[in-house]
Amino acid sequence: MKTIEDLRRIAELNLCENCFQKYKMFIEPTIRDWLSNPLSDWSEVELYVTQIVMKTKGIFKGKLIFISLDEGSNEKHSDEVDVNGFKQTNYLSFKRKIKYLRKEEILKDPSYKVLDKAREIRNKIHDPYAPYSEHDRTLFHIANVITYQIWYATMIEVGEDTSNNLKSKAEKIAEEYLENLNA
Repeated sequence: MKTIEDLRRIAELNLCENCFQKYKMFIEPTIRDWLSNPLSDWSEVELYVTQIVMKTKGIFKGKLIFISLDEGSNEKHSDEVDVNGFKQTNYLSFKRKIKYLRKEEILKDPSYKVLDKAREIRNKIHDPYAPYSEHDRTLFHIANVITYQIWYATMIEVGEDTSNNLKSKAEKIAEEYLENLNA
């Protein structure tokens, strides 16, 4: 990538050797990832939301979490997952999934609003390699942080206090983002 090469040359010219090595180890890989896959945060948000919906609906019958199912899954995994429910939930729109989670009080208003705003931006740009603004990338990242905390609190048995704390922090992050957005 020409952009990465240009950034590396500029960094090498302007940073001491120690800082340049840190740039190559820590900063450049992040930039490379962002440029090569601008929607990685968004992809994780969609996955987390889908799994939270499935868990809330009782589609996962045990402790296993399924990401996908193959054609022969009806018999093979019927003791662990409601295969029909899994397929139906996978086909729901993101909007319907977050509306469901809001109705079930898994998402509060701040997290719902952040996820819906991210959905609106994502839906405006269907090309996965289209240029996204720094604001868009930040929003996708914030949405990822929020959904991961709620996912962890919902999917992993961490105890009620820890679960409530994780959800509360996720809502606080969403509130702060929305306040900064309106400032």
